[in-house]
Amino acid sequence: MSGDSKIGPVGAASRAVPLRRVASENVAAMRTPAQLQPAQENLPAAKLTRLASSLADQAPPVDVARVASLRTAIANGSYGVHPAIIASAMLDFHGRGAE
Repeated sequence: MSGDSKIGPVGAASRAVPLRRVASENVAAMRTPAQLQPAQENLPAAKLTRLASSLADQAPPVDVARVASLRTAIANGSYGVHPAIIASAMLDFHGRGAE
């Protein structure tokens, strides 16, 4: 049996109300390009995507003078690494552990 006798056959669709006809001029008026706006201009996500794309095309800001001075210090051996200071800064950044 394809359906319950109280409900009707499975997959059958019946309407209690007949379909209305829409006048052809109303349909044409709804489809006019003057009433439609591009969806991208109204969505903040589209604006953010364009902004992100334009920022990605730009080179990152680099302090060229600072990079040059660090390279020179490393090359001539005057750049000092202090493990205790680095460890302290790491602990400060991460909250000194669970207290």
